[in-house]
Amino acid sequence: MRSKAVQAKAIALGKLAIRATTSAGSGHPTTALSLAHLVTVLMYGVMRWDPARPDAPGSDRLVLSEGHAVPIVYAACTDLGVTVRPGGAARPMTLDDLLALRSIDSFVDGHPNPMLGFPFFDAATGSLGQGLSVAAGLAAAARIDGSAKAIYCIIGDGEAREGQIWEAMDFIADHGLSSVVALFNCNALGQSDRVSPAQDWQSLARKAEAFGWEAVVVDGHDPVAIEQVLRARPTSREARPLCVIALTVKGWGVPDLGGMGHHGTPVTAGGLDAALAALDARARALGVAGIDPGASAAVLTIAPPPAPPASTPATEPVGFMAAVGRNPTVAAAVKETRALSPRRAYGLALEALGAANPAVVALDADVKNSTYADGFAKAFPERYFEARIAEQNMVSAAAGLASGGKIPFASTFGRFLERAFDQIEMAVIGGAGLKLVGTHAGATLASDGPSQMALADVAFMRAFSHVEDKAGRPAVTVLTPSDAVGAYAMVLAMAYSPGAFYLRAVRADLPILYAEDERFPFGGHKVLRCSPNDGPRMVLVASGYMVHGCLEAVEVLAKAGHSVAVVDAYSLPMDTAPVLALAGRGGVVMTVEDNYVGGIGSELAEAAAEAVDAPRVHALAVRTMPKSGRTPNDVLAYVRLGVADIVSAVEAAARNVA
Repeated sequence: MRSKAVQAKAIALGKLAIRATTSAGSGHPTTALSLAHLVTVLMYGVMRWDPARPDAPGSDRLVLSEGHAVPIVYAACTDLGVTVRPGGAARPMTLDDLLALRSIDSFVDGHPNPMLGFPFFDAATGSLGQGLSVAAGLAAAARIDGSAKAIYCIIGDGEAREGQIWEAMDFIADHGLSSVVALFNCNALGQSDRVSPAQDWQSLARKAEAFGWEAVVVDGHDPVAIEQVLRARPTSREARPLCVIALTVKGWGVPDLGGMGHHGTPVTAGGLDAALAALDARARALGVAGIDPGASAAVLTIAPPPAPPASTPATEPVGFMAAVGRNPTVAAAVKETRALSPRRAYGLALEALGAANPAVVALDADVKNSTYADGFAKAFPERYFEARIAEQNMVSAAAGLASGGKIPFASTFGRFLERAFDQIEMAVIGGAGLKLVGTHAGATLASDGPSQMALADVAFMRAFSHVEDKAGRPAVTVLTPSDAVGAYAMVLAMAYSPGAFYLRAVRADLPILYAEDERFPFGGHKVLRCSPNDGPRMVLVASGYMVHGCLEAVEVLAKAGHSVAVVDAYSLPMDTAPVLALAGRGGVVMTVEDNYVGGIGSELAEAAAEAVDAPRVHALAVRTMPKSGRTPNDVLAYVRLGVADIVSAVEAAARNVA
């Protein structure tokens, strides 16, 4: 009887998915139908969760990597009356909600997005290939919490061509995250063609086994077979994670929707009755037509989630000098040189946070001895996850950890985070509180050359700094400290502030500019030199390494009679009005950045364009493709950003003003 109840429920959900996509005039009913039985078995019979509290901390989770198939999950949530929170008010999901799919005023979006008021989901998905990494992060968070929750992830067979899927398969096996269950929806059809032989079900099974998983092939429309394999999943850390290869039919139950040519094509209003009638015919053929599909209790065997263990409260992390004093090598260097690299300060701050806050976790991409995340890894191995050379998986796994209640710091060279721009954007869309750290930022990396230099990262991240998240904050706050004290303070502030952050940490040791008690509010800046002029002023604005180049340049300029102010613009977005006012009407603001255009120069130029009586803005940035050099100064001179270049630019601007 249970098998028949599942069949009846799957058909009922399929009908709802078709109706929703027809109402929307867009969507993917064929993919939804291929998942009707998998979703029914999971959400009504296997997952331990409470529809009234879909995001309860102890619940089993479902990540829909194949995000375009979401109408079938929406259909189940409608049938179960799952709690939704549109506009923050909690209530059960209704049929009217479902039929508003993809409407501009609806929280039922075209792809999963928890930020719109759909707490059943943990992350935004739909840019294919990322869901299994999110599942890995959720599983890692659960392990830290001592929770036995299972994490199910549905993946399309065509999607399996994405390399990130296999980065995640590696990561999950590497870390023994056997609570993750990967379910490949093998319907053999992509959007424009059949999936390649490399993604057919036989190949996927072999690949999964090769990656250290247990692969089991099932009929994706056989409720008994699906439930048997899911209930038999391994639970010990030593066991191989389970990969279910589900053989499905795209457009199952509606013959007219089978085969190529129907991907992303909803049933027309005129064809709706025929499609629903086809599913009724399938119900009769299966002998389930007499079962009331509205009776969820005929299938539902959901158990309430177990309560997670209580977490240890956070304490105040130690200050900068105390953290320095814990490391004799660092302490001796700071005492002797009064200099330290921002990346080293990141490592000190991360370790201090680890000691103070059990929610802080860290990931790194095989460069922890360069980013200095290795101190955290040694001190807190149970909260450190080595991602190896797989930055895209690292970022999406960090998003999963954030959804699991952790504060994830993910670090690598800033240049390599550029590989994960898509993953960062999806994490931001889903509201993940990522704390990203890109070291070796800018052209001053020198000897390794442009393949290792973070130069385009500022423009990308700054774009998100001017987009509001659902709480009205910048979607990403970009921070570029100019000394170790600033870097340490900013890392601590990132940890205790909601939202996403990107900190750019220079490789080189830099002179310490600030006292230990200096504060660095987001959006702020520091005036390091202020011209005594009452009228128009020349103002140099920089961040990171280039602040020091500007300070050197003003010493040279002072000898030539030029009085120039210097501003450390460590944060984007920034409060631009005071900086423009510092130059005043008729003055000149000159930005100096060892990255490509799109950063501080763009920030101030855009503000000046909208201001009344704004000063002129000149932007010095990397406009020549860099190359290797023996020293930072070699490279800066090559890209025309050396101290002499800054001096010449200021003198030329002063002549033009005069």
